[in-house]
Amino acid sequence: MILGVVIKPAMMLVSGTLLLLITLFQFLQGKRIIKFKGALHRKIHARVAGVLVVVAALHGLAGAALVLGWGIS
Repeated sequence: MILGVVIKPAMMLVSGTLLLLITLFQFLQGKRIIKFKGALHRKIHARVAGVLVVVAALHGLAGAALVLGWGIS
């Protein structure tokens, strides 16, 4: 439980899948397979990178809490 939220394995599966999809989007956009013109390309790439970092941090924290049995509340 983190801050009153019970972490279930399905939640970890969904967040892991989301991380994979966001990472795939970043890769395809960085390789210019998914194209945006000019400064919009940089803005979207930077914003998606920020979302990726936040989701990865939450996924890691939830995984550590699940594995280590932390009782943070």
